Amino acid sequence: MPNVANDWTKVRYDLDKSENFEALCNSPWYSDAVYNKFSAEEFARRHKLARELMARDGFDALILCGSPNIYSHGSGVTWGCGLIDDRGLAQYMVLPAKGEPTLIYPHPGCHIEAVRKMVSIADVRSGQHGHYGRAVAERLLELGLQKGRIGITAADRTGPEFMGVNAYLEMKKHVPEADFVLQPMLMHELTYLKSAEEIRAMAKAGELAMNALRAVAARAKPGVREYQLAAAATHAVMDGGGRVHLLMIGSTSMHDPKLIFPNPNPSHRVLQQDDIILCELAMTYMGYTAKVGHPVSIGQPTERYNRFHKDVVVPGFRAIEAQLAPGRNLEELRKSVCGVFRAKGAQSRPILMHGHDLITSLPFIMTDEVKGAPFDMVMKPGMAYGIEITPVSADGTYGIFFSRSYAITDGGVQALTPYPADDILVAG
Repeated sequence: MPNVANDWTKVRYDLDKSENFEALCNSPWYSDAVYNKFSAEEFARRHKLARELMARDGFDALILCGSPNIYSHGSGVTWGCGLIDDRGLAQYMVLPAKGEPTLIYPHPGCHIEAVRKMVSIADVRSGQHGHYGRAVAERLLELGLQKGRIGITAADRTGPEFMGVNAYLEMKKHVPEADFVLQPMLMHELTYLKSAEEIRAMAKAGELAMNALRAVAARAKPGVREYQLAAAATHAVMDGGGRVHLLMIGSTSMHDPKLIFPNPNPSHRVLQQDDIILCELAMTYMGYTAKVGHPVSIGQPTERYNRFHKDVVVPGFRAIEAQLAPGRNLEELRKSVCGVFRAKGAQSRPILMHGHDLITSLPFIMTDEVKGAPFDMVMKPGMAYGIEITPVSADGTYGIFFSRSYAITDGGVQALTPYPADDILVAG
């Protein structure tokens, strides 16, 4: 623990003074809290891997960035220390090539003491009421890296975006001679190969995703609204110790369909008899994801939907699933399956499959291209994927979203969401 002025043992009788409550440490608070964590050996493996890449690329330290967003609960920060916290727009961890890692945490007092019990590094420091850049710079100065070459990892992939502009400018102000380099692909390189511990976490996430699907089917009946299905799925996952990553649920009449893909924002639509529910349920455990997507009908599926599922969706899914194997080249895989739905007289959304690192990631295998880094192009043990297909009728009016997750192993393939595929799930 660094030398922190606000030691609880010294200020415990004067906690009503703001300057005493900021950045507390050494209190007895939350000492009986219990968090599931990866092992110390697992975090040592991760830090060692990061330092090997630092040595390769000439970095003296990394600033691991994180934020709660659609692609991550905390990206590099979650990976580096185990923090999952929904309240910070941007969070930062300093991982030096030599020396102890440091988490800069945005919330003071009780909050920071609880987080010290949650994370797997000892040095947790205050974000200084929004002065994150100053806090990061102070740690770099302690490490003697005021002129160092510092990599900044991406917090998400939609830009990608890295860190708050105010934090970046303040950091540059306090260590103006440091060389800061944005690293958009580094977190993917650190996480695309999973350890056995990480695969076990993904398998647990898969169990939770299947529980969420069952909860949707159990709750669905005429008169229920879409958002109530989302509530049922959320309860099932959080009740099992997990968190929601993606929860997309939409419904429509099987007689007059207006849907090919789940709704990213489950609406107030009231379910009716002979509706079909499409859902994409990606859930996380300890920051790692697995996904299931499976149609649910209220009442028996109509002949059109039943035939479409059995004659188009399931055969296409099985054709892609059969391609998963260590050593499989992704472009060859794409060429072998890109026409499976056209061959059945249907079409589909372009995407067929994507990777999982912590959550949804490269590579993306589309009907017409493969997007990814060079190291993504061949399946290796430790990689994980989500089959994600949306076969659509030839006229584009209706379709079915369908998804499962897998890990590649030394011996072949491990299904992470082994839910039966052959039949539409009937609600109730």
